[in-house]
Amino acid sequence: MATKLDDIDIAIIRALQKDARVSFASIAKSCNVSVDTISKRFKKLEGLGVARGTTVLLNPKSFGYDCVASFGIRADFSHINEILQFIKKMPDIVFSTQTMGRHSIFALVIVKNVAKLNEIKETIKGHPMVREIITSIWVSDILLCPSNFDLSMAGEAKTG
Repeated sequence: MATKLDDIDIAIIRALQKDARVSFASIAKSCNVSVDTISKRFKKLEGLGVARGTTVLLNPKSFGYDCVASFGIRADFSHINEILQFIKKMPDIVFSTQTMGRHSIFALVIVKNVAKLNEIKETIKGHPMVREIITSIWVSDILLCPSNFDLSMAGEAKTG
């Protein structure tokens, strides 16, 4: 069942999406509630699994990682979890998940160069249950749009 969020919950989420370092005092002021209310609401959102902490987004290029790419991996369905565990152990894979559609697994890779990317691709391709890997190299900066995530359906329970 979907979690019901009210206007204050949504305001907390939006404020933290915009700046994960924003103070609860600042959020409380904009919502006309106490800091304690915001603190308790955030803890509730974490407890429900709606929010899983806050984070800093790193720019891979500032560390000399010039290649960000994604792999679409087609594999034997009965071995998806085995392959995910195999991929998870690879240090340059920063994200992987099971998917539905043309590929069974999606993985995000951040490496220093295309040669390293190809090395990782060949390692994954060497797994006996992997059938195909399609590589897409990202050619522009990563553009995150968390404000595009529609929270309106979760906002059915309004504060009053």
